[in-house]
Amino acid sequence: MIDSIKQKLEKLNLLKPSSFKKAGVFIGILNFDEFKDDPHILFTKRSTKVSTHSGEVSFPGGKWEEGDQDLYQTSLRESYEEINLNTSDVIKLGALHYLISRHNIEVNPFIGLLQKKQNFIANDEIEDIFSVPLSYLLDKENAIQNELERENTKIIIPSWVYNEQKIWGLTAMITADFLNICFDADIPMDIDIIRANYDN
Repeated sequence: MIDSIKQKLEKLNLLKPSSFKKAGVFIGILNFDEFKDDPHILFTKRSTKVSTHSGEVSFPGGKWEEGDQDLYQTSLRESYEEINLNTSDVIKLGALHYLISRHNIEVNPFIGLLQKKQNFIANDEIEDIFSVPLSYLLDKENAIQNELERENTKIIIPSWVYNEQKIWGLTAMITADFLNICFDADIPMDIDIIRANYDN
C-alpha cells in the first residue's frame, strides 16, 4: 500500500503556487498496533471557542509562518502544536494538489505514515482527536453527495459521517482527492470545476 501511494503521489504534476496566503495540513495514516489490519486516517475537530472553522472537522495544520522551512514543515509544526504529534515518527509519503479555502487560503495537504503509537494531546484549539478507518472512507456507500454553489457554479462534493463526526467542506474535498488519487476510489467530486477558478 505504502509503495503504491508514494508512486501515485510522485506522478502528480503539482499546481503552481497561487497568489493567496498559504497553509499546510497533515493527512496522517495510522498503521500501528490496533490499526495494522485496517489503517485509519487522522482527523481533528476544532474547538467551538476558536474564531475560524469553529466546531468543524479538519486535518491538523495551519498557516505558514516565518521560520517554517517549507509548507510540509508548517503542517508538522502545527500538528505538534495542536495534537502533540511526534513529528520524528512521521514517514513522509508525498503531497496532494492544494485547494483554495472559502477564506482564500491555499491549503496544501501532505501525507505521512505513522507506524508508532502516538500520545495525542489536544491544545486549546482542538476539541477532539479521532480517526476513521480507511475501509470506511473507501466504501462509496458511506459517501454522501452534496450539491453546493461555488463561484456561481453548482458543484458536487462528498461528505461523511462517522461516529457522529461530520467530515464536510474543504476537509471532505481534500479527503476525496486523497482517496481518488492514492486508492483509485472514484468518489464523485467536481474537482476540475473547483480548480478551474484558481488564479494560476
